[in-house]
Amino acid sequence: MPQNITLENGCVKKLFFKFAVPSILGMLIVSLQIMVDGLFLSKGVGPTGLAAVNLSMPLINLLLSVALMICIGGGVLVGIASGNGEKERAKGLTSLTLILLLSVLLVISVFLLLNFQKVITLLGANNETHELVSKYLSILIPGSIFFSMPIFTETFVRIAGKPNQVFVSGFVCFIANVFLDYIFVIKLNMGMEGAAVASCFANMFGALTLFCHMKFGKVIFNLKDIKEIFYNGSSEMLTVISSAITTYIFNIIIMKNIGILGVSALTIVFYINSIVNISLYGLSQALQPIISYNLGAKRIDKIKDVLKVALKSGGTIGVITFIGMHLFGDKIITLFSNGNKELADLTNKAIFFFTFAYLLSFINIISSSFHTSIEKPFESAFISCGRSIIFVLIPLFTLPLFIGEIGIWLAVPIAELICLGVSIPLMKKSLKKLPLIN
Repeated sequence: MPQNITLENGCVKKLFFKFAVPSILGMLIVSLQIMVDGLFLSKGVGPTGLAAVNLSMPLINLLLSVALMICIGGGVLVGIASGNGEKERAKGLTSLTLILLLSVLLVISVFLLLNFQKVITLLGANNETHELVSKYLSILIPGSIFFSMPIFTETFVRIAGKPNQVFVSGFVCFIANVFLDYIFVIKLNMGMEGAAVASCFANMFGALTLFCHMKFGKVIFNLKDIKEIFYNGSSEMLTVISSAITTYIFNIIIMKNIGILGVSALTIVFYINSIVNISLYGLSQALQPIISYNLGAKRIDKIKDVLKVALKSGGTIGVITFIGMHLFGDKIITLFSNGNKELADLTNKAIFFFTFAYLLSFINIISSSFHTSIEKPFESAFISCGRSIIFVLIPLFTLPLFIGEIGIWLAVPIAELICLGVSIPLMKKSLKKLPLIN
């Protein structure tokens, strides 16, 4: 980690954007990659293919949540060790994190494949979508190690003080995915399997571009370090798991009330939503190495400064996206609906209500990430679970009874609003206690 991350003579805003801009651009490329998958599937398979992807997402997010937990948890320890000047310990923790990531994903993948048909049924697939979901996940489950590898490489390259490389990795991943999707889905007519294979290979190519920048060291299997890796990263895992559970419940409710077309519309909504959330997660990931390092170096004033910059930046992203979707959302939706007017109309209706969440979500996402960075995973997890599932389920189960399907699309904005009552007070309380952290 470069010594200038402590900002002894620098500007916190300049340092933050040095980390944030390539992080956001890199993650935006990832979100575009997800949208490209959707575009090719809408052409090669149709609306049912989009529905099959969304039915698969809870399980995919579960696997990614495990990877995120291990990588973020290890990253926090490496950041603090670097701030304390413990370079060899930082290298050893990087190696330990990689070993844990590979081992845990392998065990989970084997378990899922041994119970494959039960898993497909549990995800809510019906006769029309069962085969497509099965084809998609039969590739992505064993390929989860490759699919999730950029989470590891990008996390530790940022900590190594080379955030610009994240953009390079994302760009390689995006170009590879577009090319491979075209070959496998369109030219070879491989459908769902083709999209899954393209995603695995593209992500691995992106990760490989960063391995030369990684700094590994001697692994010391210290149970205390392993426990802290899982503990510090648990809130990030819970964030994604909560989102996966919510997606699963959304799928079940929409399938019951609207049908497959509704799940297809939800898939398009989530593709668009991923652009905003991934941008905000890019901001939050830029926060983590800076805050963790300065926590280790006891530069509390810089932690407060960078948090303010992140909140202002997040608000700007939310407002711009909200306005943009209300002005141009129909044009984006047309790309996915592939001439299906009923699907386009339903998605436009959903987007109109769903986008109000963008004006609020940045505060909750940044607050959660901030608490992870200062080793307060319980507070981070509480905020994450609140916005992702606890506060979503209340309106999701009640509003449709009174206002119909509009209540389904309003559930997320209302959840973000309720969560502000938790995230803001916790952030203020934690900031006041920062000088007391040792």
